[in-house]
Amino acid sequence: MNEEQPIIEAGPPTLNHVIGQQRAVRQLRTALDAHFNDRMSGNSQALPHLLFVGPPGVGKSLLSQIIARELGSTLHEELAQNLASPSQLHGLLMMANEGDVIFLDECHELKPMVMTSLYRALEERKLFLGGERHSIFLPSITVIGATTDEWQLSKPLRDRFKITLRLEHYSTEELEHLVSQRAKRLGWGIDDGAVYAIAFRGRGTPRLAIRLLEATHRTARADNADSITPVHVDRMCDIEGIDTMGLDSTEQKYLHLVREAQGPVRLNVLATQLGLPRRTIEGVIESELIRLGLVTKTEEGRMLTGIGAAHVAGLSSL
Repeated sequence: MNEEQPIIEAGPPTLNHVIGQQRAVRQLRTALDAHFNDRMSGNSQALPHLLFVGPPGVGKSLLSQIIARELGSTLHEELAQNLASPSQLHGLLMMANEGDVIFLDECHELKPMVMTSLYRALEERKLFLGGERHSIFLPSITVIGATTDEWQLSKPLRDRFKITLRLEHYSTEELEHLVSQRAKRLGWGIDDGAVYAIAFRGRGTPRLAIRLLEATHRTARADNADSITPVHVDRMCDIEGIDTMGLDSTEQKYLHLVREAQGPVRLNVLATQLGLPRRTIEGVIESELIRLGLVTKTEEGRMLTGIGAAHVAGLSSL
């Protein structure tokens, strides 16, 4: 259901084992410590509702699992797009027992009427089933919302999340640590050079780095090798169509199209040539290429930066 969900056996069991996201981890540890101290003093309120904001693949789902584990609570996960009506939201909330945690991924995708139902439920701790006279109280629960675009949430809903944690892309060094630890937990041998090659191509995104690690491991096992080497990384990239920066074939084609135009290119032209919706190109492909410093947008259209032009030139010479 949730594309961010990791292999549980290989995931960090507590906040102490989380790699990266130091500010978010400090915020969470402070909130959990305050919650446990309040509980020792007789305050039975749930952990405050949290909002995770950040790009895809940086650990929002994993952190929600850790929170539920730290609380000793049951975690209910749902993709916001699956909640098409207030009644479906009500059904999810009514499943929860006292102290449970509900994780709503991509919560900016909620329809306006569902957002309204959710913020009223968070504010008043009750569900309105057919009007003010027909309502039921909710147990004390914690709702965690995850979003890549907080400004698509209605302001009343944003305000109901008392703690906002902003997750960022990882450094190459952090991804090296993550890749090395994941391989160790899974019992896979790996050379330091292969760790760096995978982490560099991970583009600051743990989910991508782990996917590349798994693909490289398959390549190594196809050779009946006991340890992953840089040669296996190169072979995996050749098989998967991934370049030296970790860009896939669609992203590479985008860059080549912009280069061949020899001037600004309109979004609708790129959408036609790539055969993809404008929203996908603008929200997924371009956002990454701009972050990596390969592409810039002007009033006339899209253009390669100096770094982008050099990268495409390097690809063309291979």
